[in-house]
Amino acid sequence: MLKQFLQFVNDNRLFDRSHNLLAAVSGGADSSVMLHLLAQGRFKVSVAHCNFKLRGSDADADEQFVRQLAEKYGMPFFSVSFDTTAYAAEHKISIEMAARELRYNWFAQLATEHGFDRILTAHHLDDNVETMLLNICRGTGINGLAGISLINGSIVRPLLFASRQQIEDYAAANGLAFRTDATNLTDDYQRNIVRHRIVPVMRQINSAFDERMLKNFSNIKQAAQIYNWYIDKAKSEVLQTDSNRIIINIGMLKRQPFAEPVLYECVSEFGFNSSQAEQMMKIIGQKSGFTFSSATHKLLIDRNQIIIEPLENNDFQSLSINQPQDVPSLGITMQLVPAVGFQIDRRPFVACLDFDKLQFPLILRRWQNGDNFYPLGMNRTKKLSDFFIDNKLDLFEKEKTLVLVSAGKIAWIVGMRPDNRFKVDEKTKQVLVIVSQPARKP
Repeated sequence: MLKQFLQFVNDNRLFDRSHNLLAAVSGGADSSVMLHLLAQGRFKVSVAHCNFKLRGSDADADEQFVRQLAEKYGMPFFSVSFDTTAYAAEHKISIEMAARELRYNWFAQLATEHGFDRILTAHHLDDNVETMLLNICRGTGINGLAGISLINGSIVRPLLFASRQQIEDYAAANGLAFRTDATNLTDDYQRNIVRHRIVPVMRQINSAFDERMLKNFSNIKQAAQIYNWYIDKAKSEVLQTDSNRIIINIGMLKRQPFAEPVLYECVSEFGFNSSQAEQMMKIIGQKSGFTFSSATHKLLIDRNQIIIEPLENNDFQSLSINQPQDVPSLGITMQLVPAVGFQIDRRPFVACLDFDKLQFPLILRRWQNGDNFYPLGMNRTKKLSDFFIDNKLDLFEKEKTLVLVSAGKIAWIVGMRPDNRFKVDEKTKQVLVIVSQPARKP
């Protein structure tokens, strides 16, 4: 197996003896064998162990075992303890997901602090098969069928060629001790059900199951590369970034020969799932104004485009301003200047108002249905809703629009248009200059 391991590492250019490697070692058979193979290959290795505090004294015994293993091989040892249960509760995720986030964040921290080139984990062929089958059950695209990535950034899995049985046979042949996690022997987790009940049946059906799956993964990964090449090309045609928002051009999307997977791949990285992508596909080009939400983003199907923005805190409703003052939290600055020699700044994110026409306290609030104002240069009233339509504001832009109000009258649609009743004229003595950054749509 050592020869096969070295060949696999070399063929896939995973690492060499010049690299500074960090091996994630739990103490189980998989990681213990990986560490032995690395030692036999004379690679430069340090050992990292996570104690998730989930199995009482057994978890502490695992840590001690790995520490002794590192000492045996003369390798530097790093360990950390996590309150995994508390982390999972705080972030409202599963214990399994919490453990994953905690360990990979710690590995990345170690890599930065100590200059590790690669982080090695002991995922093997059985893990890959189980992941693929679980992805099929949950619903997946071709990338999910490809299973676990051999290389993901600095994370490398050098045992993906080996089955669990091969690993255990190697441990027995070389007299390697290892720890057994009792939770892996039960069917309390979905992965264990796949491991104990499904995969054995598949091996009964095909005695060459492991070899067949290795070839399957190779074929699927090649197909995934072609798929990803097409998706990247399509994204470059339909996607654009505008400030903090992502814009999908609906016209360009519909011209794609495979529009639905392109849409899914565009939105999935922002937390939207395949079911939502299917609904979006049915709606685009027919209706506008529909919104969708993920855990991190919101999406709007507008007239000719799909708009994606990060979720924001919408707790702000109004603020009373008793005198000219900055509002840093909203990016607003105010300055009172003499009118003599003053040149009006007509950029939309700047309001130049006659100070004496204003009545304090000013109220800064979200716009409301029924609001109206006298647009600068006009002597008749206009509903804000009509003004938004004229200026082609989308729903997300409307939601974020603020107005500055003086004695019940709108003095400025923030970032867009002042009210004519508060304009600077020949009688103006002082000008209140208000700037809203970042600039809003004109």
